[in-house]
Amino acid sequence: MTRVLLVESEPATRDRLALALRKARFEVRSASDAENGLKCVAEEHPEIALFGTCAVGMSLAEFCGAARAAAASGHMQVIALLSSDVTAATAIRAALLAGADDALPLPTDQLVLIEAVRAQERRIPGSVPTTITGASVHEAIESALVSMPRPVLVVTLELEDAGAIASIEGCEILRALDEVWRARIRALIPEQAFLFAKAPGEAIALLPGSTPQPRTLLAALGGTGQPAERIGTIDMRIRAALGVVELTAGETPSIEQTLARSEQALRLARHGPQPRINFYDAADATRALNDLQLATMLQHALEDGKFRLVYQPKVSIATGATVGAEALIRWKLPTTGESIAPTRLLAIAEDAGLLDEIGGWALREACRQCSAWSLAGMDIPVSVNLAASQFRRGDLVDAVRLALSETALPGRLLTVEVQEGVLVQEGPLVRPQLEALRINGVRISVDDFGTGVA
Repeated sequence: MTRVLLVESEPATRDRLALALRKARFEVRSASDAENGLKCVAEEHPEIALFGTCAVGMSLAEFCGAARAAAASGHMQVIALLSSDVTAATAIRAALLAGADDALPLPTDQLVLIEAVRAQERRIPGSVPTTITGASVHEAIESALVSMPRPVLVVTLELEDAGAIASIEGCEILRALDEVWRARIRALIPEQAFLFAKAPGEAIALLPGSTPQPRTLLAALGGTGQPAERIGTIDMRIRAALGVVELTAGETPSIEQTLARSEQALRLARHGPQPRINFYDAADATRALNDLQLATMLQHALEDGKFRLVYQPKVSIATGATVGAEALIRWKLPTTGESIAPTRLLAIAEDAGLLDEIGGWALREACRQCSAWSLAGMDIPVSVNLAASQFRRGDLVDAVRLALSETALPGRLLTVEVQEGVLVQEGPLVRPQLEALRINGVRISVDDFGTGVA
């Protein structure tokens, strides 16, 4: 997942743009001024920076030079976000002369913003783009749909764990796997069907006929019961998720609407049970809007400290004594006071790119509470769930050490719980980090992350 830094002093604009980028599956870090932006460059190593020219601290030219000097790879794509009170043509030219790779006037259409970031993403040396779907691909899909009799199934396919494969084995292995995966799809769909490649591990198929086809396709591509395959140096079960839209006679949604609906269906499939397939219906649109609103609320809840942890006691059957506690996250809607189910909260947080930040907060808060218990004479170990994305960041061990140090908590009083599937799918990435935590006295437990059973 490509890391994007957003430097913008106006909070509402910053939140709106950050949410749009997260929904487009970019990993976003935000800063309100140039100084904190450069600190993020040094610590988080983003590949792309969006710099609001009204940001406090330095000029665009100074930021471009400093950011590229601080970038670990020596590369940094910079998009200037221009103030609305300047003449667009003059300001864009000035921004490019100052060292920006592109410039956008604010306010800007979110689709224009996403495509501008994707264009810069394709310039990153050795990158795996989040998506390479551009206007030409949209036109090709639209043309194919016009030529096909109804009904037509528009199927967005996703190879699960593509990000993990890239992290563990590298981009070249992922690209090679993608070629094999798409060849399998091509062999399974009818001759009159169309197949369009997106990013590695993502594709769009246009299938003639009725709904049984996608289920057959999913079973062959990676449904339940598939054997493990050798990918690079690891054995993994290849699994797929499918989002399906059926276009019947008389339906004329735009290509943008059609693909957006298919993506919405895929999102629901991604977080659903096996087999991971979902057929779009009108309720999906309502849920997508609700989730977008909830994602915005989650961002504000994280910034304002509105999450809370509850602690489920672990009791010894033999003695009846409390021998530990599991930290479980809870959040209520500020508008209605309704509690959001943990499974839904975590799914929305993952889609919005907030799961790592929420997980980091939960770790620090659980350590703080456990330390308070210890100071009160109660040495009750606390358990904290970890998500796969926290391991992929590469700084998990340092984050745990820092949380223990800041709260003066002995490692023996902290247990990290890891979903069994994470160990199976991403063992080479996860196990060395767990071993490093174990050496620091932290206990390890295997569990199902985010089930919400409490």
